[in-house]
Amino acid sequence: MTGPLEKDVREIKWRVEGVENSVDLLVRANRPAIIADLMEFFGKSRDRVKVFLEVDGEKTIEAIRTTLKMKKPHVSLRITELKDEGLIELKKITSEGYYIYAKTEKVKILNLERELRKQFHL
Repeated sequence: MTGPLEKDVREIKWRVEGVENSVDLLVRANRPAIIADLMEFFGKSRDRVKVFLEVDGEKTIEAIRTTLKMKKPHVSLRITELKDEGLIELKKITSEGYYIYAKTEKVKILNLERELRKQFHL
């Protein structure tokens, strides 16, 4: 037999999953408008796009900086912009204190990477 707390936790998880599924459906249904809005956010900033495409959930800002041959403050600014836009999120902080970012679920649902590569010819 399960206790009341376990039952409450299951109920909360069930409701959260329902909300997440609803959000996924809304994002898919409004994909063209959301993509257009995001293309406006990216504008003509190839640097913003390149930083976004490099974020993979494994690389530190330093690794992204090295790969793209950009200055660290510039990469950090782009990371902040992408995070504020809800396109990436903090995945973890390493034992050395490095921040690792990953793309959000919204990005995966929209297949945003494909759209950006096509738009920016990357």
